[in-house]
Amino acid sequence: MKLILGLFGLENFYGGDVKSYIEIAQMAEELGFDSVSVTDHVVMGKNLHKYPFGTFPMPSEATWYEPLTLLTMIASNTTSINLATAILIAPLRSPALLAKTAASLDAISEGRLELGVGLGWQQEEYEASGIAFDKRAKIFWETLDICKSLWTGGPVSHKGEMFEFNDIWCQPQPAQGSDIPLLFGVKMTESNAQKIAKVGHGWIPIKTSRDFISEGREALDKAFKDEGRDDKPRIRGQLPTCVDANGVPSLELTLNELEKSMAAGLDEVEIFPINFAQSPDHLKEILERIAELKK
Repeated sequence: MKLILGLFGLENFYGGDVKSYIEIAQMAEELGFDSVSVTDHVVMGKNLHKYPFGTFPMPSEATWYEPLTLLTMIASNTTSINLATAILIAPLRSPALLAKTAASLDAISEGRLELGVGLGWQQEEYEASGIAFDKRAKIFWETLDICKSLWTGGPVSHKGEMFEFNDIWCQPQPAQGSDIPLLFGVKMTESNAQKIAKVGHGWIPIKTSRDFISEGREALDKAFKDEGRDDKPRIRGQLPTCVDANGVPSLELTLNELEKSMAAGLDEVEIFPINFAQSPDHLKEILERIAELKK
């Protein structure tokens, strides 16, 4: 089992200082976490009520650091912990720029990048980036195809529905080559499963429902098999957040859900301590408790 520390919101325990992520990531590395993850929004609009997964946890004016930039800072101050996005809204970056930025980070970190990618949900982000919201799915899949091609060397040519170019090189190459892990935060349809099996490594289910995870895993297992792959898809997700008798989120009750969620198909567990911590000292205690799952 792999443990991923979600850094979302933890800088607020340190007066909003983004450099606190260095100390937190170093602590996670020392405790044996496999990865740290960061979240993406390029801009935010006012229509937070359109968030499709419940109540959006932050106001429109909240700070969102660019994930690959933030992970570069962390990479420069750690040595072994992997660096994940959860998730990066891939269509908001041009394919060549995303390939270049990801390759640079992977080279700097000596092969520690893991890209969780998705389409996002907010139309305002696409409008502000000059990208057609209604074409985001086509742009998404073609962008990742192009990245994979550019990570193999060059010259590379491409003629697709959304992008076309001839004889280009994109250097540096990633330390992992074209095998930078790609985990997809998308709905697990048969079509998406087939696409993931062609270019990706796994799935990040948005829901914690065990039926949802189990059904998605089954579809992706089949797609990997149909694609002739020998490896199994990586399934990275969260545990259901449980509350105590007073309605307060309980870390212990949440961790008690681990075996059931793993039985449903999770093999990588991402935990967001912001749901449980109350101070920097309490955060350290929580990380130590979570790390015990690795023992």
